[in-house]
Amino acid sequence: MYPLGMTRPLAVAVAVAALAAPSAAHAASLTTKPAKACFRSGETVSFVGAGFTPSGNVNLSRDGLFVTQIPADAFGRFDAGFRLLQDSGRQDRTYTATDAANTGTTASVPVSVTAVGVALSPSTGSVSRRFRIRARGFTTGRTLWAHVVHRRSKRLIKVGRLRGACHTLRARRRLLPPDARFGRHRIQFDTFRRYRATRTVKATYTIRVVRGGR
Repeated sequence: MYPLGMTRPLAVAVAVAALAAPSAAHAASLTTKPAKACFRSGETVSFVGAGFTPSGNVNLSRDGLFVTQIPADAFGRFDAGFRLLQDSGRQDRTYTATDAANTGTTASVPVSVTAVGVALSPSTGSVSRRFRIRARGFTTGRTLWAHVVHRRSKRLIKVGRLRGACHTLRARRRLLPPDARFGRHRIQFDTFRRYRATRTVKATYTIRVVRGGR
């Protein structure tokens, strides 16, 4: 039987050996850049992956359907940008990266994509009626504005606060006064107080006033 004093060096040696042992390989990961809960249609998102076969290939799929193959660097990482599109409404998707050489190495990330748009109702009635306004996808700001343009005149109307990850809104607003001039009134919805016809994230409507009606 070993003397009691000899057990301590053995215990210390075991502990040091355990600390010196190499750690287990990190699991594969997949994230988005920027990291957002919702992207608008037309936005570009970077899918950033790590933990894959160095200098190998990674297959990217969306909801189980193959999208493209991405080359990984010498450290098993990649950073690939893609433009997200959504025709209408909102869609929740799951993107998955799978190692081409080792299909057991996978990572997924959820992505929500929303179309940009405004719906106005009713479609007929008095020009001074209150419209029901439903908006979504205006991720360029937190307040929705309506720019009413008629020939050289412009009016600015605050529609309301956009809420949620996909920047949605429901409101009732008057867009034209009872004495609105005859002709076409162009209404541009965006998130900027200053009007610019060249805004890329916007929704536009044209209301034609004839004899006090649309």
